[in-house]
Parts: sequence; C-alpha cells; structure tokens
Amino acid sequence: MRSRTLYKGHYLSSNTTLEPEGGHRARVAVMALDGGRTRWQRFLDFGVFETEESADAHAIAAGKEWIDVQVKQEALATNATLPCSE
Repeated sequence: MRSRTLYKGHYLSSNTTLEPEGGHRARVAVMALDGGRTRWQRFLDFGVFETEESADAHAIAAGKEWIDVQVKQEALATNATLPCSE
C-alpha cells in the first residue's frame, strides 16, 4: 500500500514493505517543497506491524510528527538569527 499526502508544505509518501520474517515495515519519504523544487528529503524507517494498513497509517502519522519537530526547529533557528533591537 502506498499513501501520499501533503502536510505543512511537505510531501509524505509511505512505502510499507513486507518483511521476510512476516509483518510489514512502516517506511515514509518526507520531502520539503519550495515552489516547484524539492528543498530536502528524508527517508524514515519505523517498526514492523501485523498489517499493511497499520504500518502505512503509522508511517504517515510518524512522518507528520517528524515534520512538526522540523518546523519548530526551523522557526527557532530563524528567530535566533533575527537582529536584536535595543
């Protein structure tokens, strides 16, 4: 199963795979978009789930959580570089 979604200016694409020992590994690709270009991309692997649907749902949810952290860090970095006014 492959699920794709946009979230806070990022594109998520799950790529759940069947494991040789059984179960489905949750995987997601996260891409930061900047207009028509990809600014960066990350590939995240998570645990093994009993069903493909549960692995896919976890991959997308965890990818969104990861994006939330990145957005906060980018905001903090931007605020840290602003000049101080006295």
